[in-house]
Amino acid sequence: MRRSVVNLIAAAERGDGYGYADIPPGSVSEETEGELAALGYAIGDSERLWRGGLRIYTPESIAAGNFRLHVPRSVFTCVASEQARVPDAGDFNVEAILEERGDIPAN
Repeated sequence: MRRSVVNLIAAAERGDGYGYADIPPGSVSEETEGELAALGYAIGDSERLWRGGLRIYTPESIAAGNFRLHVPRSVFTCVASEQARVPDAGDFNVEAILEERGDIPAN
């Protein structure tokens, strides 16, 4: 699993408790989106924080019916987002989250 996938999972899991995280444009490549989909995560368009931004949804959020293909702009949408980045999640344990969900069998 690539570090970018782990960082995006960390952003979604550590979000505001809603089961998703808004991320800047260009944060997700096709390969990354494929890896996220294999783990049960989904990507939708979101202009809530950045124009042309994305939103990553956790499997629990998708199951709860929160997945939306597009989230429209808000009055707080940033005008420029060239300097935006997804924060690094150095101490996030992805294996523990996946094991707790039952995606990875416990040792």
